[in-house]
Order: sequence, then structure tokens, then C-alpha cells
Amino acid sequence: MSVDAMMTEAAGERRLLDSEEFRDVIGRFASGVTVITADHEGRRYGTTASAVSSLSLEPAMLLVCLNRSSSTGQVIAAARRFAVNILAEGQADAAMRFAGKGDKFAGQPVVRGIAGQPLLEDALANLECRVVEEVTGGTHSVFLADVEHATGRQGTPLAYFRGQFGRLELEQDDDAYRNIRARVMSRELPAGKPLSLDAVGELVEVPRGSAYHALTKLSVEGLVARTVDGHFVVTPLIVASVSEGLEARRAIELGVAASTVGRLSQQQLEEFRAAVEGTAPQDDFDIDRHLEKYGRFHEYFVGLAGSAALVDLHRRVNTAAMIMSITGERVGADAYEPAAQSAYRHHLRLLEAYRASDLPAAIAVIRHHIDGSLAFTRRHIETVGGAV
Repeated sequence: MSVDAMMTEAAGERRLLDSEEFRDVIGRFASGVTVITADHEGRRYGTTASAVSSLSLEPAMLLVCLNRSSSTGQVIAAARRFAVNILAEGQADAAMRFAGKGDKFAGQPVVRGIAGQPLLEDALANLECRVVEEVTGGTHSVFLADVEHATGRQGTPLAYFRGQFGRLELEQDDDAYRNIRARVMSRELPAGKPLSLDAVGELVEVPRGSAYHALTKLSVEGLVARTVDGHFVVTPLIVASVSEGLEARRAIELGVAASTVGRLSQQQLEEFRAAVEGTAPQDDFDIDRHLEKYGRFHEYFVGLAGSAALVDLHRRVNTAAMIMSITGERVGADAYEPAAQSAYRHHLRLLEAYRASDLPAAIAVIRHHIDGSLAFTRRHIETVGGAV
């Protein structure tokens, strides 16, 4: 603050904040990034905006601020309809393009919304809106709008901070999720007992908020439940839990086969062969090492579809860890080693189906493999006495 400004304030006179000072301070407020799109008289308009906020849940409403000189804002004022496209972390280029001039939609996948507004197809979320009120605030028009339709996708939002685009640092939450999930599966966190967020956070050395987000994700997977008084509790693993997970894996892997058999290059088939050979059981059989190799192969296989989201979904349905957490050392290597040999044979047969571009054979192998896992689980849960 300048000497003159301090003297003015000391004299009790009101000082207006200048625009550069305000920009510098408000830039410390991180926000998401959106592209506002509209259609008017057959022409598409779009602009990048971060001044977007949820206004109401009932009814669902948004508040959007656009400069009065913005052609998109002027079109919205006339058409009374627009769409908000929330950008994903990899869409900084789209944010820059829509913030500039020229043909902003060039090369941009676009679909029409229910009311005809252009929606960015690869955005993290799309919200279709109808203006119910417009007010003026300084240099901007403020649109209050009903949200008539909204869709969202999995992913991480693009962030805007101090004049730059970036991503939210979520590694800590991801690490907390993986760590806590492993402890749930191994039963280091016992079933049936309320979990203290502070205690869980201290156990895995993360803040309380990261522990909360991890347990919330685990509740979606069914590994953790919420009690009526709001506590998190690890749920028992039973045959039904594992069966449900195996059926989910079956659906994912059958879909991968349907989309990739007959479409791999020779180099990809060689990589497939190497991945299969990596699952061959060794003479000094070790359960933990086998499970690691087994999981790595199936992640590789699902990755053939080219979808990171699908790999992540498959990883979450960690049925091998579920089975291990139920049976554990009480069954022993004598039971797991034959299962490992059987899995390796299935992997070899799957490789042969791919080499022959034989989809029915690949489907049969996947079905047989999952059926074998189901039979193994039922047989050994009975051995150790049901749920744990």
C-alpha cells in the first residue's frame, strides 16, 4: 500500500481498491475452469470463464458472470439459454482456445444438448441452463440460471490459480486411499468396529480429510459401510462380495476381449506373450509374489483397451486380494500353488486365442477362468468358516 493510501485511510477517508491490487489478491483464490457455450440463430459461441458458482440446490441453479463486452454473454442475454462445460485437467488447451479469438470450436468434439446448446463432448461435466434473471455488476453481466440437465464423468478438474492453469494436487488422497484399502483388505483394520478418522489418519500418516475421502471411496466399493450414527465400519467379506467382484471383472475382461481380439499388432502380441510368461509360477512358490504378478498381468490385459479409467475400475475390483483376505494363511500355499498353475494355463490359452484372432475362444477362456476363481472361493471359504 502506498504512503498516500495509508494517509488517506488514516484520515478516515474511504479508499477504493484499484483493479491491479484486487487482481493480485483475488488471484490467490483457486477455482475450476469452465467454457460457457451458447447457440443463437445457427451460430455457436463460447468463452472461457472461472466466475461460475453453484447458487441453489432446490431448485438447481448456477450463477455465471461474463464481461458485458463478451459476444457470448450478449448472445446468452438474447437467447436466454447456455451450457457450462467443466474442463478436465488435460484441457488447458481448450481453455486457452476459448479465451482467444477465431474459430474456437475447430477440432473440438461437440454434441448437442437437449435444448440444442453445444456441449464439449470431452469435458468433465456439462450443465444445460436457462436464464431466469440477469443483473449488472460493474463491468459484468451476472446470469442466474436454472440447471435443466447435467451429466458428469470420472476425472480430475482443471484448476486456475494465480493466472495459470494446472491440476489439483490429489496424490495425497490417492495414496491414502490405496494405503487404507490395503489395510482393509488385509484386515489390519478389523471388520465390524467403528473407525476413528483421527486414528486411521494417524495410522497411514495422512490428514483427517484424506482419511475421510479414502473411506468414502471404499464405501462406494462396499468394503466400508456407514452406520446410522455416521461412523465408518469395515464390512465383512463373504462369498457374495467376492462373487460380485468376480462378475464385475468378468464383464470388464469380456468387453476388452471383444474390442481387442484380432486388432493387436505383432509387437503387441509379443508384449502379450512376455506378460503371460511373467505369470509362470516359480519353483520357490510365494503367494504374495504370485498375487503381484497375477494382478500386473490382468491390469496389462485390461490396458489393451486403451482406457485408463477402465484399468482403474478393474484395479478397484481386487478380487484376488479379497479371496486372500478371507482365506489367508489358513489355507496355505498347498492350495494356492495349483490355482496359480491353473491361472498360468488360462493365460497361455488366452494368448493362443489372440494369436489366432479367435474371439469365441478368448471369451471361453475368460469365462472358465472366472468360474474357476468362484469355485476356489466357495470351496475355501467353507474350509475357513465363511465370512471374516
